[in-house]
Amino acid sequence: MEEHPLSESSNTWETVVEECEAVADEYRERDWHVVVAVPGDVVPVPGTGDEVVDHVGLDVIVGDDIYPDVESAVEGVTFDEYEAFRAVEGGLVYLTLVVRATEDEVAVCLPLYYRLAETDRLFSLLRQGETMRTKVHPLDPQKGVEFVHEDPDPLLPPNWDDEPDPSAE
Repeated sequence: MEEHPLSESSNTWETVVEECEAVADEYRERDWHVVVAVPGDVVPVPGTGDEVVDHVGLDVIVGDDIYPDVESAVEGVTFDEYEAFRAVEGGLVYLTLVVRATEDEVAVCLPLYYRLAETDRLFSLLRQGETMRTKVHPLDPQKGVEFVHEDPDPLLPPNWDDEPDPSAE
């Protein structure tokens, strides 16, 4: 059985979750509606063995208890901005992602992480011009909401596109 990516992490993950909560509190102080959804797992997609490409980006699995709050927050609003705070440590990228619907003053805050070792196809498709998306869903992958990131750089490690693309050879 494969080990969970956070099983041997330092306090970095706990710090990311705390920072995400602090950012959410700042929005709440400005009377925004905010949902914080701490994931059970985050996977870069498509994965190495994926034959079907559902989307290019991050697949974020949240608990069935928090997903209805995410779904309710996105209903009827247009998310037009996002910001991400990033750290790279021990082969993992850690993110605090805040997706905003500025006109409606709604924010979804996501503390995220993903393994760099699982990003080859993701990076390759982004280099080819694919649009990055973050799909948040409960255990049932048929449900879910997607956030589009026209500029994926804030979600990726520095110099992610400097690596050679094996598919270009």
